[in-house]
Amino acid sequence: MQSCSIRENNEPPELESLRQGIRTSAAIGYCASIAVSAHKGLPLPLNVDTEAGPGLLHVRIDDQYPLPFNKGTGNMIIASLWNENGGGLMSVLFAGIDQSDSDLKIYGFWAVPLAEDLSGEYIKAVYADQDIITGYGSDTIIDLTSITGFFMNSRLNLLESDEPEDPFVAVKQNFWIMKISPKGTYNVVLDDDIEVSGGGQLAEVVDQSGGVVYHALIEARMNYLQCSRNPVSGYALSQNFRAGSEPLIDLGNSLIRFHSSCDGKAHVEISTGKYSGFPNKDISLGLDL
Repeated sequence: MQSCSIRENNEPPELESLRQGIRTSAAIGYCASIAVSAHKGLPLPLNVDTEAGPGLLHVRIDDQYPLPFNKGTGNMIIASLWNENGGGLMSVLFAGIDQSDSDLKIYGFWAVPLAEDLSGEYIKAVYADQDIITGYGSDTIIDLTSITGFFMNSRLNLLESDEPEDPFVAVKQNFWIMKISPKGTYNVVLDDDIEVSGGGQLAEVVDQSGGVVYHALIEARMNYLQCSRNPVSGYALSQNFRAGSEPLIDLGNSLIRFHSSCDGKAHVEISTGKYSGFPNKDISLGLDL
């Protein structure tokens, strides 16, 4: 009985939800950078086709032009709509890109609000779990003609949200705040700095014992040219709750620190519950598999 308990508590933290959060944030940051550059008439990467105009972009994803931290090759369509103040909404449709680790298929993103900071140093974007398209009707998400001014303003107001600082608070919020810094190289998106804070669950991730896994990211910074295997700074939280229980029963959580070493790993600072045998260890993030 005792050995069984020890074995269970030596389980490594389950990171599928965290991987989804990193991959989704990287994809949104990539598309946001391209959409804003196109809107401003700035140079774009050679894999972007602008024949339909800056509001409807076709993007080729292949080995030469990868989508950071995501798998597969294919195409994306980025549709955007802008107001007179320079804020906008962006929808993205995937074709042939494997954005998720699980059997769940992610087809794209819908009506993600974007705006440049007043200093022009970064683009801010906010997305929530309901903005991730996982079902039928995905081909309609790039049609923004029915969006009203009221809806657009309500979405843009999300950009005023404060960034969470506590991962245990962020994990229950189900939204993420991003800062994307192109650094003046608008035709090279892969060197953008992307910083993400927020948390929740993009789609239900259930482990083998019936726990539902959530994640949070706090000031997690990614730069794909600097490192294509892991975020290079910031923190993450992976938290596992008993599925279907009320109130929620915490099965275990792990606080994870990202580091600048480009080794595909992160450091587990604190681990509790079913993961209590895993503190102060490095763990593979599995982003480059």
